Amino acid sequence: LFAVSSRSLETITAVFINAFVDMIRYLDAEFDAVVDCIANGTIPDLGGMADVRPHLEVNIVADPERAAELRRIGRPSSRPGWCGRVWPNLRSVHAIASGSFASSVPLARWFLSPDTEIRTHGYGSTECFIGSPYNPLELNQFKLSNNDVIELLDINQNDSTVTALTQLWEAKLGRSYELVLTTQDGLWRYRLGDVVEICGFDPTDGIPVIQFVERRNIAIRFPNFMVAEKELRAAMSSVALSIPINLVNWTAAIDDRCIPVTIGFFVELAGDQVSDLALAPTCLLDGLLQSNEEIASALARDLFRKPTIRVVRESTFSDFLQLKLDEGSNNTGQIKVPVILPKPAYVMWFANQVVQEV
Repeated sequence: LFAVSSRSLETITAVFINAFVDMIRYLDAEFDAVVDCIANGTIPDLGGMADVRPHLEVNIVADPERAAELRRIGRPSSRPGWCGRVWPNLRSVHAIASGSFASSVPLARWFLSPDTEIRTHGYGSTECFIGSPYNPLELNQFKLSNNDVIELLDINQNDSTVTALTQLWEAKLGRSYELVLTTQDGLWRYRLGDVVEICGFDPTDGIPVIQFVERRNIAIRFPNFMVAEKELRAAMSSVALSIPINLVNWTAAIDDRCIPVTIGFFVELAGDQVSDLALAPTCLLDGLLQSNEEIASALARDLFRKPTIRVVRESTFSDFLQLKLDEGSNNTGQIKVPVILPKPAYVMWFANQVVQEV
């Protein structure tokens, strides 16, 4: 409300890029109510605001001119580049936008003007800060930090003991490693489970520059092969690039509703674009075949079929995050939508939100 009431906004900061997308989509759904509040200088009557309402009310001023301007512009879904019209001075949105959050970047760019940059905060974890943006406009490129001890475990080696650790100065270009962290507080050594690839070295000090690849050992497993998280993300990225849809978010699980089993994708779209998804299952299969040669063999033996896509209702992924919060997670920064649903209960929950199958 306060952000939309001001034309002078220059920067928006969110933890993850999907939080920014959710904010704009909420404004789209509640556009008339928000504009009325700006015109009248009122705070909407929302639950859980009793303690903060007096502090908010003294800071909002009726602005009929701004409200009229917003009505002329229209709601966010009315046209691409809406943010540039509402906030002509907006120059950057700062948020984590790599890994599973990368799927929200195209929709974020649709809302933003061409002059507004998306910049990444960096690469962090609960244990320590891992890396800073090497090139802020490269959303998945980070220079490793030297504030904590970071070691590397070659994922291609069977040996996962301390003797197999690689130091930063021993890292090889193009090789993938699991991050191992030793924090300043207590000198505890952690295998993080994140796999990164060495994509270069800073010429000023030789410190490796990395890009996130996937979570280690996260995959959809079939009797004779498995499909890794990075392969699923690559396949869905190919769909987003080849089909004109505004993808809000997605997740995947085994679809065993009929034989042979396959990979089932749950997707949420911004707007009524289901007809544009007709070619998406074929596009997903093509992407998976490019990254995983075992799938072709499984197809030939009728052990795998074309992936399925089920479109869920609006706000499903936001509601899923609330579900995880209600389950007792105390760290809101770690409440994320997994690429692969880890529990059958989660698969059933998403299945109950489906409005159409492609």
